Amino acid sequence: LCVAISPPPPPLLTLRKVSVSQNQHSQPRRQHSLLSGLRLQPSQFSPPHHHRTGQSLCTTTTTRGRSTGLVRREPISFRVMREVEDDEADGPDATEEEVGSWRLMAIEDLLQSTHSTVEMQGKLLFNVLQAEAKEAVKSPLIGKWVDETILSARDLPDAMGRILLGHMRSSPALFDMEAARQMVEEICSNSLAVRVGVITDLTKAVEADLAVESILQPFLNFKGLHAITLARISRVLWKREGVHNKHAALALQSHGSMQYGIDIHPTAQIGDGVFVDHATGLVIGATAEVGDNVMLLHGVTLGATGKRVEGKRHPTVGAGSVVGALATVLGDVMIGSEATVGAQAVVTKDVCDGETVVGINKILDGATKRERMLNGGDENTWFYNI
Repeated sequence: LCVAISPPPPPLLTLRKVSVSQNQHSQPRRQHSLLSGLRLQPSQFSPPHHHRTGQSLCTTTTTRGRSTGLVRREPISFRVMREVEDDEADGPDATEEEVGSWRLMAIEDLLQSTHSTVEMQGKLLFNVLQAEAKEAVKSPLIGKWVDETILSARDLPDAMGRILLGHMRSSPALFDMEAARQMVEEICSNSLAVRVGVITDLTKAVEADLAVESILQPFLNFKGLHAITLARISRVLWKREGVHNKHAALALQSHGSMQYGIDIHPTAQIGDGVFVDHATGLVIGATAEVGDNVMLLHGVTLGATGKRVEGKRHPTVGAGSVVGALATVLGDVMIGSEATVGAQAVVTKDVCDGETVVGINKILDGATKRERMLNGGDENTWFYNI
């Protein structure tokens, strides 16, 4: 059996004229068409050192060294990144008036920043989104939809809420639409978890998917983004007092399953900067945990074994990992940070940080990867005989 495994591509968004040290195996990537419009350039970053779900498993991942040229304060990421002289002292965070001088931040840096900096990233994304929408609104087919969802919105989370409400209108017998509107608007306006999730998820989608040619493209059309936001909203409802809120959260889960073909339980913990590519058939169980900066492909199951087990019974996926199409991970197992789960893999045991697992619990070591690369592979795709 020959299995092709593609690890997540390096983040694409960074400042101009910033020198970044390269791995010796790095290969130049083709220019992302979106970057030219935002005056950004491709670059390779290491995934973040931290993750929110669980402790580091087996090994500790570290980031590669980078040359100076960015203003960085502790914690390192998610601060304003500027082109500065090496000896320039740190200044105050950028104000809202300075948003025009900002550039999009890489997801790994965004995920360790202050909430105010994440909101500023959201403002920049929303400015670009509305500029693109002014062209899309000219379409007689989608113009009205674009105007109602993007051009009439207050900010990025509000625009996402309007998209979800439009999808909920397809289930009029299930929801009272006025109550749904009030609920979605209130949560998208006041829930920090939802707001940060919308901004970081969109950033991750733009970085991870080379097919993306605009901000509007994934925001308006990628059901993976929509389903993850709906899951975040259902989790907010679940955590509120009252059994009726739990029933409402489960109704949103059911709607997501019917509307998007994606089933995420309201109690599942979803990190920030999560991208679900293609998305159809994704299942995430009640006690599953997905870390920050994770990429999941279509058909992934993070499920239980079917045995009656008290407590946690679903997997944990560490930060910076990728889980390939149709992969099945069962039980209370840990997929370590920076790990890769190959397409159609079946995993029922722990996978250490940075490891690759394919087939049925077959873990490939670094020597195997290097050997395959020397025999005609490249840094982005390896072929293994298993």
